[in-house]
Amino acid sequence: MIGYGSLGRLVAPHLRAHRGIQFAGIAVRSTRRDRIDAAPAEVPVVDSVEALLALRPELVVECASHAAFREYAEPVLAAGLDLIAISVGVLADAEYREHLWKTARRTGATLEIPAGAIGAIDAIAAARLAGLSRVVYVTRKTPRSWSGTAAESMIDLSSVREPVIFFDDTAERAALLFPGKTNVTATLALAGVGFHMTRVQLWVDPSVKSDVHHIEAEGAFGTLKIDLANNIEPADGKASLLVAMSIVQAVHNRVTILRI
Repeated sequence: MIGYGSLGRLVAPHLRAHRGIQFAGIAVRSTRRDRIDAAPAEVPVVDSVEALLALRPELVVECASHAAFREYAEPVLAAGLDLIAISVGVLADAEYREHLWKTARRTGATLEIPAGAIGAIDAIAAARLAGLSRVVYVTRKTPRSWSGTAAESMIDLSSVREPVIFFDDTAERAALLFPGKTNVTATLALAGVGFHMTRVQLWVDPSVKSDVHHIEAEGAFGTLKIDLANNIEPADGKASLLVAMSIVQAVHNRVTILRI
């Protein structure tokens, strides 16, 4: 597993509890000594791509950051290892995305993207085969959630007293401008009509108490609308429980008879 921050600490216990799964190791940045010290004592901890590959894992799970994805994804796929990754906003970079696809095709490795913070990805992916004409993603977050992002240059977060939309553009632009906040837009774009045709609207809403997601889709299949309000892990107010469990479920599907 790559990453042992707030998300990794939610994921790890569930994977370790499964009898069909064995941890080969955890990869963290060498500068994050607190993460290394907090890791399970019996699990090897490494701090480089080379050290991770030396552990000879059968599957690599990324739950860290865009920087970690860029550091590990290509070498992992080049080694012929399957990768489950959550920090997929970097795939909005078309040139980098195609480079990864070429690497995976060459080695036969696969990149799997869990649904993460949203739902209906299976329906969107299936509807794409019949023909999708419209996909819109809307998210509402508190002013605090948008602090430290590009939103600060678009709106005065401290003065917001009611819901305000501050971004209405493509999934590509959203994923590139808001790394870490809009990974779901990349997931939705890859499952559906692509980065240029997927519309993304970002709201700052002081009335919400959780991250709110709304998806709309239209096509030959009919119409779809779904709303989710995700609880955030209270330990640090950063990690989404649904994101963590979507990673766990993706790994479980590798070792179970019934796959859902």
